[in-house]
Amino acid sequence: MQRRLAFVVLVLGGLLFLPTSLLAQSQFNGQARDESGAVLPGVTVEAASPVLIEKVKTAVTDDQGRYAIVDLRPGTYKVTFALTGFASVVRDAVELPANFIATINVEMKVGALEETVIVTGQTPLVDVSQASRTQVVTRDVLDTLPTTRHIFSVSNMLPGIRFVTPDIGGSRQMEQTNPRGHGVSGAQAQEAIDGMSTASQESNIVWTYVNDSLVQEVSITTAAQPAEVQAGSMRMNIIPKDGGNVFSGSVFLGGSDGSWQASNIDDYLRSQNITRGNGIAHIQTFNASLGGPVARNRLWFFLTARHASTDEVVANVGETIVTPQGEQLKSTIDQYIRDALGRLTWQMAEKHKLAAFFNRTWKRKGKDFGAGSDPRAGSYRDPRTGHYAVGQIKYTSTLTSRWLLEAGYSSPINHITIDNEPGISLPRYLASGAVNPAWVANARRTDSANNINPRCAIAIGCRAWVSNGQDQRTIATGHRTVGAASYVTGSHMLKVGIDRSFGWARVYTERQADLVQNYTNNRATSVTVFSTPGARDVYVNHDLGYYAQDSWHLKRLTLNLGLRVDNFQSMYEASANPAGRFVPARYFPERRNIPNWNNDFAPRLSFGYDVFGNGRTAVKGSWSKYYERLTGGFANNYAPGVQSESRNWSDCDLVAGTSTCSSIVLPTNGDDIAQLNEIGPSGTTNFGLTVGDRDMDPNIQRQGNQEITITGSHQLFPRVSITAGWYHRTFQDIQITDRTLIATGDYTSFITPMPDVSRDPEAAAAIDTSQPLTAYNLVPAKRSVFNTALVDKNLHDQSIYSGVDVSFQARLIAGSTLFGSWTTERNLSVFCSSNDNPNGPPLADLYTGASVSAGGRYCDQRQFDVPFVHEFKLAGNYPVPHVGLDVGVILQSYAGLARTITYQPAAGVFPGGARTNTETIILNEPGSLYYPRYNQLDLNFKKNFRFGTKSFSGQIDFFNVLNGNAIFARQDTVGNALGDVTTILQGRLTRLAFQMRF
Repeated sequence: MQRRLAFVVLVLGGLLFLPTSLLAQSQFNGQARDESGAVLPGVTVEAASPVLIEKVKTAVTDDQGRYAIVDLRPGTYKVTFALTGFASVVRDAVELPANFIATINVEMKVGALEETVIVTGQTPLVDVSQASRTQVVTRDVLDTLPTTRHIFSVSNMLPGIRFVTPDIGGSRQMEQTNPRGHGVSGAQAQEAIDGMSTASQESNIVWTYVNDSLVQEVSITTAAQPAEVQAGSMRMNIIPKDGGNVFSGSVFLGGSDGSWQASNIDDYLRSQNITRGNGIAHIQTFNASLGGPVARNRLWFFLTARHASTDEVVANVGETIVTPQGEQLKSTIDQYIRDALGRLTWQMAEKHKLAAFFNRTWKRKGKDFGAGSDPRAGSYRDPRTGHYAVGQIKYTSTLTSRWLLEAGYSSPINHITIDNEPGISLPRYLASGAVNPAWVANARRTDSANNINPRCAIAIGCRAWVSNGQDQRTIATGHRTVGAASYVTGSHMLKVGIDRSFGWARVYTERQADLVQNYTNNRATSVTVFSTPGARDVYVNHDLGYYAQDSWHLKRLTLNLGLRVDNFQSMYEASANPAGRFVPARYFPERRNIPNWNNDFAPRLSFGYDVFGNGRTAVKGSWSKYYERLTGGFANNYAPGVQSESRNWSDCDLVAGTSTCSSIVLPTNGDDIAQLNEIGPSGTTNFGLTVGDRDMDPNIQRQGNQEITITGSHQLFPRVSITAGWYHRTFQDIQITDRTLIATGDYTSFITPMPDVSRDPEAAAAIDTSQPLTAYNLVPAKRSVFNTALVDKNLHDQSIYSGVDVSFQARLIAGSTLFGSWTTERNLSVFCSSNDNPNGPPLADLYTGASVSAGGRYCDQRQFDVPFVHEFKLAGNYPVPHVGLDVGVILQSYAGLARTITYQPAAGVFPGGARTNTETIILNEPGSLYYPRYNQLDLNFKKNFRFGTKSFSGQIDFFNVLNGNAIFARQDTVGNALGDVTTILQGRLTRLAFQMRF
């Protein structure tokens, strides 16, 4: 029966594919010798722990005296070595974290079987086998330190990892925080639960909102990913709770109120036109969980539910405002997440285990708007029309002590409706069938400066107002499957596997007026027109990878030789779209093989060297090739659903076919509504009618990057270790969009004075305003083909990262911990291949997302003095003896991000006022201007009580204790708002919390 079951599972493992591997596994390995130093084959090694539903796992040393016990859950273990004729050796209370290979070597003495040598509390701290840069954050650390109970924020404590926006006390718990590190942007960061990916199938890769009570440990790998993993960015693997043989549970209640947040607005910020900083109106977190046995050692369950809410206050906007019409308007970003999760772990038979969970999430955003935006121009997300869920099932079988089989399935579901605020969206047509004039007037407006007008509710003016413009429904469902087999001896481990994801992302988009009206310093300049309404149906046929990872122990050296082969194919389905303001009704047939990439080889080569053979000092290195993780986003570039382009607009009647105002005086001139007769010509004759204006080069390759790491780790003391590492990353086959009918020679240059930037003294110090500015204007004859024949291709552009991390970890007396790091890094962008626009328009770099120049005078950052930047982190806790009080602290210090000042010359600046396109020019050199460094100190005090089997704790947390007010964002476009502060570090926040465990 067991052979038949094993055969079925083996076949299943060949059929089930998942894009990420099962990295929840930890293992023990090592070597057994006798007193003379001779190796001991045949030693039985047992690892026992209450965290294992099967209670114990065994292995036998091979002919080299080596053993390996794999597929272990994190926890505390008792490891026993037994061989006839020798005294048994027991290593007790060994702490095994997630995704860690703990090396335990033993020396066995001749003796009777009943003799036992017991060694307690010696836990290995250095993984001498794996080059992967991994750090584990345990449940105890999560509960003791002043964390936000937001799973994304865990990675922020690790070397080289950083968020775009800091999380103050849970202020970002509603959002994707996009942690980035070691040269890779947050868009490629990966989240997994029990080793299986939870990423959605949307065009952008979205993480799952994880209930904190589910988390037992978090293992985060930031470099040298093995062949099982596709992308080379940070990977967070959440080790979930299983339940156990004893009923247990917890309740957490915590929160803060806006009145508990200190103001950190000083005279300087007031001089920069910020009267109130961004902050919170309230934060609430309620968590409850229960787990235990359905049948002891056979079937365990775990249940949890959560309500988390963060109402945000936008800078310069109060919690309520009064509109020019006298309406009192609630103006906070009010939002919550609610979810419920159930998990089962079933020991089907002695060697077969099955684990599964399902999580359902409801998310609400009553308003979603940013600094400078009218609250009524935000978006609205109703939980009744949002369906978020993720379900997983995972099977493992230890057929023998040497064979491990795995198979799994995961399905994330993201069904989202994001609308304008209720009452804002107006119907496109009147009852008569005519276009609704009020709908035309309801277009979203944007300005580079604060625009004071009757339709803006903010007294100091708006930079976005009237409407959000877009109503959108997204239905994204992914399917992911995996199969893997591992053969393990003490000296050798071979793992082969195959993983696959597939699924669809369907998006329907409607828009008010089918355009956005754009202003510069309160003057109409352009409109962005859209081919709405439109549906975009994208399907990923497969994201398929198969891999082999081979590890060999050669005395003190461990070689890890891996190869992954990636394949990707997607398409868009046929769609029929109704007529819009700028397009007629259209039908588009399906298109397959966009792209069809096969056999992209990704070697993963690494080594670990145990310098002294005692498992305390290791030198490790790696060379890895990775390919970009993709969903439906690639096919979206060519799908016909919604297209957009910029056209000139000056709110006056135009001479037909030009952007020049006519002499005709019409009542609609200057009425702040973009009429069809006021909009300049298109950059293509086929706008919205075909999908042929943008295509991919038939020889386009999948974008990838190569990473080199060299690290050293040393266990200084029994519970203290240090690590230093060097990291280098370069990108290959970077993709850009080439305007094949446009070249540098299609522009005429002209000289204009540098614009006045004195409004922003920091910008003025970085820009030599005495030097004239050379700008370029597209020749009018090329305007009609500007957005035609666009081709995505690979060019020899480059993103080059270099960085060094130095970190330490210490498990000190009385259960206290301390860990910290220093990181210095630099990323250089070289985007000089494009000849489409000599103005060098801004493009987001591949690491921080800062604006860099695509072409133009600043395209090669290697030619400028771009400095290395530094970050420091320190975290720890201390249980005060005899009083039941825990003290926790987290300190973070980051260099400010680069600032890029841009300039959009008005039409009158161009010779004869004949501006062909709106141009954006970068004014300051790379490396010349940065936001200030910011420091964040968080502190908490936690008092613990115990009554019988129940423990209670009350705590008070202080986030941003020093009440820092570092600036994160300013207006960087030249104009009347240049330099205005839009986002600062939130002020000191106090949180109270209560927790009960049993």
